[in-house]
Amino acid sequence: MGEEARIKRQIFRALKDGPKDFWQLINLQDSHIIAFFNTLKRLEEKGEVVREGDLYHLSKSVKDVHPLEPTICSECSGTGIVIEGLFKEVEKRFLEITQKRPLPVGEFDQGFVRPQDTMRRMIFMYQRGDIEDQEIFILGDDDLLSIAIGLTGLAKRVTVVEIDKRLVSFIEEFSQKHTNNLITVQQYNVLEPLPESEQGRYQVCVTDPVETHNGFKLFVTRCLSTLQGEGSAAYIGLTHLEASLKKWHKYQRMLNGAGLAITDIIRDFAYYPEEENQWEVFYETYEIMRREKLPIPQVDWYRSSFVRAEVVERLTLPEIGEVSPDTLYFDEESWATPLYPGN
Repeated sequence: MGEEARIKRQIFRALKDGPKDFWQLINLQDSHIIAFFNTLKRLEEKGEVVREGDLYHLSKSVKDVHPLEPTICSECSGTGIVIEGLFKEVEKRFLEITQKRPLPVGEFDQGFVRPQDTMRRMIFMYQRGDIEDQEIFILGDDDLLSIAIGLTGLAKRVTVVEIDKRLVSFIEEFSQKHTNNLITVQQYNVLEPLPESEQGRYQVCVTDPVETHNGFKLFVTRCLSTLQGEGSAAYIGLTHLEASLKKWHKYQRMLNGAGLAITDIIRDFAYYPEEENQWEVFYETYEIMRREKLPIPQVDWYRSSFVRAEVVERLTLPEIGEVSPDTLYFDEESWATPLYPGN
């Protein structure tokens, strides 16, 4: 009841400012998509929220609601990270390079965050001492974090493993032209074991895992296997939208059991830009669109928190078990994950 009451308060205060569509509303609350959807439907049934076309209104019967106050820092988007000094020049070059990036495909559940958010991730890692003179392993690099790191010239080595051969070629070409091969990249499917040569070699690993039960364990375990041990750091992008707090609890226990302590969780650190990703075709396959007739979003609503965890005792990798492509990408909370185009 506590979660539903909180979502209700967040919906009411958002609508106090005026009508909003589903995607604007979901962007102004904290819970995963299923809890939000169910709460919104119950508010409609009670007549406290009224839908007209694509817009939701607050019923006149609802009294004493304080409107949403502005609280997010306009300089840093609430992340606490500003892009200045060396990083301002890096950002300029990074924005130019990313203009030619490959677009997402549904087959790999792809999508990239805003370029400025990739920059902020890199700067946060730099703040924590996890860029300069470090050897960094990245599992999946839709966001081109390796290129942002490479542009600084501060890392000792960056290794990327990525399933999409278009991204492999894109990163490889950049590395050869601009970093004297500081970045090495190879095509890799996370369902396969990592080569022995990559295990236990790095001080830092980064991944944005698939957020199913099996997907998180698989991606994160593969990443953790590359770390040297105590003092090494793992960075994980993780949403609330397709991962409930019960999932987060399970994930936290997994990290603790592996010998890591979570040092930082920065809420809503990165947003996935609708226009740049050009993934309108994906929406017709989303579970949420099957359940409700909704407009294509006109706001950047899908976002990710940034988690840092550090190895504090002997690294103990979880048992992965059998994982199929179906259980990798889909579970009961995968309401905004695309089916493969054409299927």
